[in-house]
Amino acid sequence: MASGDSRVVVIGSGVGGSGCAALLAQKGFDVTVLERNSFSGGKAASFEREGFTYDTGVHAIGSGDSGPLGDIAREVGADLKWALIQGGNRIVLGDKVATYPLDYASDESIRAIIDGIGVRPENRDDCYICFKELATMKPASEMEILESTTLKDYVSRFTDDFQFHMMLNAVCGMLIVVTYFTGSAGEFIYCFANMAASASLSYPKGGMGSIARSYLDALVRLGGKVSYDRPVESIIIEDGRVAGVDAGGRIDADIVISNMGLQPTARMVADHLPAEYVDKVLKLRSSYGAVSVKYALDAEVVPYPMTLWIPDVTDQEALDKYVGIMYPVPSIPDPDLAPPGCQLVLAGAVLSADPQQKELNRNVLDRIEATMQMLHPGIEDHVIWKLRTDVEYTSNISGRHLGEVIGISQDYRQVGKNRPSPKMPVAGLYAVGADAGGRGIGTEMAAESALTVSRMVEEYALGR
Repeated sequence: MASGDSRVVVIGSGVGGSGCAALLAQKGFDVTVLERNSFSGGKAASFEREGFTYDTGVHAIGSGDSGPLGDIAREVGADLKWALIQGGNRIVLGDKVATYPLDYASDESIRAIIDGIGVRPENRDDCYICFKELATMKPASEMEILESTTLKDYVSRFTDDFQFHMMLNAVCGMLIVVTYFTGSAGEFIYCFANMAASASLSYPKGGMGSIARSYLDALVRLGGKVSYDRPVESIIIEDGRVAGVDAGGRIDADIVISNMGLQPTARMVADHLPAEYVDKVLKLRSSYGAVSVKYALDAEVVPYPMTLWIPDVTDQEALDKYVGIMYPVPSIPDPDLAPPGCQLVLAGAVLSADPQQKELNRNVLDRIEATMQMLHPGIEDHVIWKLRTDVEYTSNISGRHLGEVIGISQDYRQVGKNRPSPKMPVAGLYAVGADAGGRGIGTEMAAESALTVSRMVEEYALGR
């Protein structure tokens, strides 16, 4: 079957779904995207309020236009523009501050970061070597071994310096949203080394939602279709292969690509899948969830484009009042996200992805606000509006039972060869997004998955 004869339904318009849809339309497939929400982008959507454009989550893109998100845009002709996040990015451990440039893997930058975070003098050389190794991509054979090694174990081979370990645990949480106790060293190196090589830490102009919107605009220009407020109730399987979906009525399709998440998709078609496959998929661990406080300010209160702040873990009083946060200021790289003279600040912290833990969510949100008030006294005096989003907010947007940030986590036990394939064990059924078939930082992993799945679908269509 030629691509032009193949009808494709993509369930969900997250970065993976919208990117894959546009790529397949560019290859000549007849593509329809069905989105359960009234907006595109899923967990990487953006919204407007009183002249501000804010994101569902707290984001930054490691490689920007130099990574897979830019690759998709170029391939489909999407109008996606980027702004570099540079000049004053910080890692703060208690009272220790390190400022890092885009080319943070240069010798000078590494030495400055190590000194800034308070590494003990006798440990500086070992920490330098470890940092350099983490920022250098390895041969495939070595990466395969490191995939099944925790980041903590890898770093411990070089040094036991407390401050250095604290920094890397925090950076691991920022990049792959798990702690370094379970996060894969191979996955971390893949993310960290690519960021170092590209020196392109970026933010998409117009907000995170502009990524999916630009891909969907390209899809429509290429002849595809998008339908909003259209939840898929079931995937239709006949004679062992995909036949379409039920979304308020039957829609016939030769290929269905699900951006709902691997686990929700497996549950939906469990009766058509091997029991051992379903059991294995449902046991996969998810990344942490996150809560955030979004500040619309009437003045430029925070002078730093990106800060990763960790409290002094030896100070119990500080731990009781404050919480480790990542807080980018998107309106610094992209001033159009806020009215003139105003500022948009997004502060987030990770925690359990279980939306039922409402008291925990409230507690962490309160501590985010206390932390921001401590770090930037008087910030509350400049609030035009403030929005608190919890794990349930993320769960409601994604339609998943958990409010995880990424999806299937980059745990050392489920990356590389142990990560699920996008090709599900039903002919014509694929998963796309951060759950399967990609690697990297969050949305970049979803984009890499879109590139992979589009190639797999093309091969499947040609072989039918």
